[in-house]
Amino acid sequence: MAGERGYHALAANRTWSLRKRSDYRIAKYAIDRDLILVTNDFFDLASVYEQFEFHPGLVFLTAATSKLRDLVYLKSMFAVALDAIEEEEPIQQAIYIRARRGPDRSVSIDIDRYYLPHLK
Repeated sequence: MAGERGYHALAANRTWSLRKRSDYRIAKYAIDRDLILVTNDFFDLASVYEQFEFHPGLVFLTAATSKLRDLVYLKSMFAVALDAIEEEEPIQQAIYIRARRGPDRSVSIDIDRYYLPHLK
């Protein structure tokens, strides 16, 4: 989907040099190459990115329930992420995208941006 929009995209689990590497090493690889990292590992990667003074951006795709982690919802969240990146580059920012089901069983996708590391 990112490639279709003209972005250079790769998957860490399909890139030989990144397979089974630490979160820090994957983050460093992305930052050194000016790549925006997209992940569902909020807790680990947020703390890793707090260690870097500069980064090109980080996107978290999260879901309130395991059912919302199905491919159809992940694709929808990723499309929202790409729209947000095209609207404003996330330099020094984290984009947090979350799918959740409402009381009427409808699915909503929320988006939030914040600086990471937090600016003083």
